[in-house]
Amino acid sequence: MTEEINISNVGNFINIETVEISDISKIIQQMLKIKRSDNKLNKKKTKPYSIDDKIKLNAMSSNLGILVEKYHVEAYDIVDDAISCLSAYEPCIASDLFDYYFEIYIEVLNDKVINCDDKVQIQSNSDVIYQSIMSKVREQIYMYKKSEIPTNKQRTYISAITAYVFYKCKFLIPVE
Repeated sequence: MTEEINISNVGNFINIETVEISDISKIIQQMLKIKRSDNKLNKKKTKPYSIDDKIKLNAMSSNLGILVEKYHVEAYDIVDDAISCLSAYEPCIASDLFDYYFEIYIEVLNDKVINCDDKVQIQSNSDVIYQSIMSKVREQIYMYKKSEIPTNKQRTYISAITAYVFYKCKFLIPVE
């Protein structure tokens, strides 16, 4: 008698933890270093539009809009500083980060069967798209991986980085 093995359950028997070393993890670690230091952050140059303009253009709900605005206001400068510090060693870290988020964005649009040029559908689904992007990023970066970053900080800092990338118009409808 031959027993069948369901390959989808093999992961339940193997306990392998890989160490997290993604660009996002590096950015979060740099953000934590900056926060712990006594250095005052310089206000960074923002775009000629506000985060409110971007939130309204994408027709986000007030609940998500408040959250995105909070992370933008509280963390824009620290995310920007972290990326600037890392850019000295890894010149393409910002463009790689933006490319990664864009790929996740397109993946989410495909999952939701929304064309990237369908502004009406993007606006009416902006909350779901935004939250799906954050979930996919967190899942891809930290799920089943060993990290020195506590789980609560992973979520907080990914939210801050996502708000930063959103403001930079790398996903959803861009401010022109």
